[in-house]
Amino acid sequence: MVHSAYDAVELVSGVPGRIEAVASHAGKLLVAASDCSLRIYSPPAPADGEIRRDGPYALERQEQRLWRRAPSAMEASASRGLLLSLSEWVALHRLPGLETVAVVSKTKGTNVFAWDDRRGLLAAGRQKRLTVFRLDSGREFVEVKEFSVPDIVKSMAWCGDNICLGIRRDYMIINSVTGALTEVFSSGRIAPPLVVPLPTGELLLGKTTLVYLLIKTGNLFKTVG
Repeated sequence: MVHSAYDAVELVSGVPGRIEAVASHAGKLLVAASDCSLRIYSPPAPADGEIRRDGPYALERQEQRLWRRAPSAMEASASRGLLLSLSEWVALHRLPGLETVAVVSKTKGTNVFAWDDRRGLLAAGRQKRLTVFRLDSGREFVEVKEFSVPDIVKSMAWCGDNICLGIRRDYMIINSVTGALTEVFSSGRIAPPLVVPLPTGELLLGKTTLVYLLIKTGNLFKTVG
């Protein structure tokens, strides 16, 4: 018997070009397109007092040419009302107005980033380096640590004081304080490593066999599918 882990529902359509990055904030979807625009979509009207999330979402606002180059990743900070985006570098935009608050110039050339919203920590992977920044005064990033890693980081997410990294075809955990690096397991020969953070603070790690492992606090593993 085959079990379906989720149902696919179309929430947004008609985006010009290609969707490059997606984030969510205050129940709305923030969609970055290949034409360097940001489109904000609102959820369907509530039914029987409950917020519907099954789509379709309606276009509420469009910001043309927010970036010079389309971003490869975005993440919203709910507690701070900020949007982090990765284009030529990591930039900070204030929500809902989308004013650019700061540009982290030291992240130029970064290919992946991870945001710890609770502590205001930004991890940025560039070439074979991993740099950790702290958001200071709500508008400036201060470099805290920099570590060498075996290869280019393809995917990563925070997990407590640790950062789970997808490097080559492997998963690794690096301690953000000491820099101690621990190998976890291989992602397989076909699919690249994919680290997906959950709201609970745990992570889903993908494998070629489509079996996902749940990692908690950096060292507790549990098969979930």
